[in-house]
Amino acid sequence: MLWSTHGSAVSTRSFIGWEFGWGHGNENFFWFWLKNTGLFIPLLLIALLWKREDYLVSRKLMLFYLPFTLCFIIPNVLKLAPWIWDNIKVLYYWWIASAPIVALLLARLWESNAWKRALAAILFVVLTLAGGLDVFALLTQQGEYQEFDRDGVNFAEMIKQKTPPRSTVLHAPIHNTPVFLTGRRSIIGYPGHIWTHGIDFGSREADVKKIYSGSLDAADLLSKYGVDYVVIDPQEHSVMPVNDAFFSHYPEVATIGAYHLYKIKP
Repeated sequence: MLWSTHGSAVSTRSFIGWEFGWGHGNENFFWFWLKNTGLFIPLLLIALLWKREDYLVSRKLMLFYLPFTLCFIIPNVLKLAPWIWDNIKVLYYWWIASAPIVALLLARLWESNAWKRALAAILFVVLTLAGGLDVFALLTQQGEYQEFDRDGVNFAEMIKQKTPPRSTVLHAPIHNTPVFLTGRRSIIGYPGHIWTHGIDFGSREADVKKIYSGSLDAADLLSKYGVDYVVIDPQEHSVMPVNDAFFSHYPEVATIGAYHLYKIKP
């Protein structure tokens, strides 16, 4: 990681740090995990310790599984990314290795007498109900999310027609600007995503706001960042002050509805 981020805007110090309990916040650590995984961890422990004539989990399977426990322990002790939630990318491997062991326990119960079979069925429902409700909500949802409106999509096509492929286009720091449909380079993307990669974007975001406000050093900042084109549309107006009079001095090369593209470099 040190090699890949050397000389970049990424702050490596934001990736590693002590963070006990993943994202438990002010909640008790054990209650946090019980609330979020239900009976999964208790059943996992029962499966690992179950012994009659022999252990339910064989020695060979146990040796295979043990390294995966580190994928649970380490994310509960260390922060592995600027956003603590991203520790889940490591926790998934623990869960993937643990799920078959819990399933083995349920299968063993199912193969026993009637009351144990009923218990296995109840446990199966309890373990899958929360996820099933999530899937049901998604499948039955009547509304839909719209990332780009019709004018935005058409505006993106116009940008591709009017600008060279490696042009740098200035736009609002949001997640759904039409510029992202064009393949053109941006000055800054969506801060809500950038910070999770440890990128220090604060000064650049401030400079973008200065440019759009038409500040005294706006022209110098446009030159500093090598901006070829500037987009002004409802999104820019919604997230920051925009000085339309300042940009009226530049040629407008494309417009669709409320979407406007200004050429900065001659």
